[in-house]
Amino acid sequence: MKDVYLNLVEFWNKGFGISEEDKDEIIKSINPDVDYKSLAPSQKQHDAIASFKGCRNVLDYGCGSGWASIIMAKNGVSHIDAVDVAKNAKLMVEAYCEGFKVNDKISAFAIDKEWLKEQDCNKYDGLFCSNVIDVIPLDMAKEIVEEASRVVKEGSKVIFSLNYYIDPVLMKNRGAEVSGSLVFIDGVLRLNSMTDEEWISIFKMYFKDLKIDYYAWPNEAKETRRLFTLIK
Repeated sequence: MKDVYLNLVEFWNKGFGISEEDKDEIIKSINPDVDYKSLAPSQKQHDAIASFKGCRNVLDYGCGSGWASIIMAKNGVSHIDAVDVAKNAKLMVEAYCEGFKVNDKISAFAIDKEWLKEQDCNKYDGLFCSNVIDVIPLDMAKEIVEEASRVVKEGSKVIFSLNYYIDPVLMKNRGAEVSGSLVFIDGVLRLNSMTDEEWISIFKMYFKDLKIDYYAWPNEAKETRRLFTLIK
């Protein structure tokens, strides 16, 4: 399990590596008043993120480049903590925040997997988490869901954005390494492929008023990616 997670962190960290030259190019290329509208790969996903409008303190857990944090900041969220276990993600978030002129609203942190446990109860009035819990081992995913319910206030909205479900047997037939619901490509865990019902059974332990919507990335024919909107 440790090797699986360490491989994941290394994989993510490489994906977010940028040089000072890259950072300068990112900042120069941004139109801060327009470009944020196309940061989300789907309008449905953009609208879901924008629905945090009015929140004072939101957690973007597994923030990557910080794209969702920027959408929130541009839609009136007072402050966002953008956190990721990939240390290089912090540098990318800071570059984008400067380019989009939202430095005053977003705080970026490089964290470890224990960070969420160390946060105070009822600290946030919203939480967004995209493509995190379905690309890690299930025990870690369950822990994040439980801790997410603890760190948000009563009545707060939590949104988990997940990849689509695909039958692991089908992935195995396509050449992927499969272990139960876990799908590995080139030795790196890329998907914990679970059905809507399997995820819902976990969410219902900690949240109420569950809503699920589906969306697609550009060039995808069907809306099969999932947005779970939950209320503590």
